[in-house]
Amino acid sequence: MRPEPRPRAEAGQENRASAIGRLGRLTAKRGLLFEWVGLLLAAIVAVGIATWTRPFERLDNLLYDAVLRLKPRTPSADIQIVAIDNRSLQALGEWPWPRRRHAELIDRLREAGAAVIGYDVLFLEPSASAADDVALADAIARAGNVVLPYLIDVPGTDGRASDLLLPTGALAQAAAAVGHASLRPDRDGVLRAVEHLSLADGTPLPHFVDVVAARASGAPVGAVLPPQGARLFGTREVRIRFAPAPGGYRHASFIDVLQGRIPRAYLAGRIILVGATGAGLGDRFATPVSGQAETMAGVELLANALDSARSNDVIRVVTPPVQLAFALAPVLLLMTGLLLLRPRTNLWIGAGLSIAVLATSASLVLGGWWVPPANALVALMLLFPLWGWRRLDFANRYMATELEALAGEGGFLRGEREVPVGDPVERQVALMHGAIEDVRNLKRFIAESLDSLPDATLVTDLDGRVLIVNEAARALLSPYFGGDPEGAPVADVLGAFAPVLADGEAEVLPSLARLGPGAMPAEEPCEWRLTDGRVLDVRFAFFSDDRGAPLGWILRLADITRLRAAERQREEALKLLTHDMRSPQASILALLATEARALPPALADRIARYARQTLELADQYVQFARAGTVTPSMALMDLAEALVDAVDDLWPQAHTRGVRMATDLPEIEVLVRGDRALLTRSIQNLLGNALKYGGGSPVRASIELECGQARLTVRDWGPGIAASDLTLVWEPFHRLAPAEGQPAEAGAGLGLPFVKRVVERHGGQVFAHSTPGAGAAFGFVLPLASEDR
Repeated sequence: MRPEPRPRAEAGQENRASAIGRLGRLTAKRGLLFEWVGLLLAAIVAVGIATWTRPFERLDNLLYDAVLRLKPRTPSADIQIVAIDNRSLQALGEWPWPRRRHAELIDRLREAGAAVIGYDVLFLEPSASAADDVALADAIARAGNVVLPYLIDVPGTDGRASDLLLPTGALAQAAAAVGHASLRPDRDGVLRAVEHLSLADGTPLPHFVDVVAARASGAPVGAVLPPQGARLFGTREVRIRFAPAPGGYRHASFIDVLQGRIPRAYLAGRIILVGATGAGLGDRFATPVSGQAETMAGVELLANALDSARSNDVIRVVTPPVQLAFALAPVLLLMTGLLLLRPRTNLWIGAGLSIAVLATSASLVLGGWWVPPANALVALMLLFPLWGWRRLDFANRYMATELEALAGEGGFLRGEREVPVGDPVERQVALMHGAIEDVRNLKRFIAESLDSLPDATLVTDLDGRVLIVNEAARALLSPYFGGDPEGAPVADVLGAFAPVLADGEAEVLPSLARLGPGAMPAEEPCEWRLTDGRVLDVRFAFFSDDRGAPLGWILRLADITRLRAAERQREEALKLLTHDMRSPQASILALLATEARALPPALADRIARYARQTLELADQYVQFARAGTVTPSMALMDLAEALVDAVDDLWPQAHTRGVRMATDLPEIEVLVRGDRALLTRSIQNLLGNALKYGGGSPVRASIELECGQARLTVRDWGPGIAASDLTLVWEPFHRLAPAEGQPAEAGAGLGLPFVKRVVERHGGQVFAHSTPGAGAAFGFVLPLASEDR
């Protein structure tokens, strides 16, 4: 069912309101999108900065240490620690010992068949006894597999970038190799990797652990030493996979080895690391597996680093670009969800992404790679509340702007409301209070307006459930429908009339009751005749929001019993007029035709003319009355053919008057939808009007096609009509005075009103143009038939 056309002014106002609403929503969507883009860019920049500055390194380290303890490495049996422990200190005296003691230990290890001896003791200064230094150098030389550490101080003295501190005297030359022993913990004080140094040109400086591992595997050992004052660069990107806890590697006390209490098989073929483990020596470090208070001796830490490097069971820190990509991936996913999905869904997505980040980072650690997850986790935890805050702030600002505009427009049925100035919260509360009051007033106005309607009216939603029922509808439904119609399906409400409908009326119930989502019934308004004699006019139409989307249906049931009774009386009057006025005039004409000799010819002609005028008047009145009451029989027709038929019908009259008629028609069909008989009669009236009042001038009838309309014009070049009379010619029974020198024409003044009534019932418009002394043009415009109809 198509809604009836509304006035242009009303439609224009609705279109403007709809356009303003759409513009507001579009502006809101764009504003929210800008907020989202701004937050996304800020998140990308923040994550990028955090990747290079590592502000959450402590959190990353806590997660790393926890995962590392889940899969500790099994200590290798090839590594043996000879510990300078408390028992050795008690037996040999306070530290430092004479260097001959170290020479004796090296000889014992050489005799036991040690594969490599990594002696983690710094011999940077000469001893008090030069003979002891010589004895130690000789023992190192005899062993041939001793690796000694050296120290690099950063910064150096006298403004140098670094100082190189090698083993004293002949010790460095006697050693099989030397390596720097730099150990630097992370910022939290925990040591997770040995530091690998390199020169400015990228040349690496072997670490003590690397040198021992190379000697154990038989690989060549580089003899690169940094020059004094060289600028060095260190990295800790290769981390140690530690054994379960301090003390994981096999230990032998220095005094036991020195005194021969350790079996030879216990040392033969193994990598021996000699270092301090005793209390007070200060060579201890916190590690990921150290626990809350326990620390790890430096020599044992070197054993872990050596074992991890020999088996290539290390954990490599990925490069910063990879860290950035890992952190941004979940951020982009969450931001996409924040833009497109509901907050509850996004909450689950954020939690799932956090778990996925943790699980991925942990699994990579177990696989030998470390990707810090803290940047991603912190970003995910902050993005959700930040986006919520930005959405709320934007919604608050948008709502405040809309409420300000609404307040400026004035309230419903009231003037502009005063709004407090100052506190923005108080102002917004006042604006919201005013808007809520307006909505309540509007709801009450709608309810009272519906109740004041004389016709029964029901409002339903898209599912066909009754939402509003006015008082007239309750009064009409109460005898037939038990209970409250509000909330009931409209099919049940309308179905209550089925028992009281007259024969043949019940088949309209299913089509009218079938109002549901997307339903667009095609039935025209119908009438229900009840068994008690009443007649109901049933009409329905959908109502929509400002975007044109249907919201529901409005049904009206009007009691038109009196109207139909009045129409019947009018029809009877028309029948009376048609029969009782036409019959005597027809009898007069028949008598004149048979008995004309009894009357003078002039009198007989006058009586016949009067009788024909009376017949024509009765016929015009009947046609005019029925044109306004009888529903046109609409069908597809060619308007050009109707014009040609009308010209043919009036050609005898034009010939009698000596008037030449011409037509100007398009080369194509002029298809319109209308009642052919009524439109042909309308064209005849226009042509007849031109013949009567055109002063004998030629008459031209034309049809033009423009903007989906057909424009039919009948023009003459007679005396014309004054401008003040152009609007009056369409009024019933209005006749203009004849032009000077022109005879008066018979008629009742219903020809042009008939045209106006017929054209308007076909959805068209009439027009009239005239210039006094230059003729007149009358016609009408009809819409062309659309292709889909």
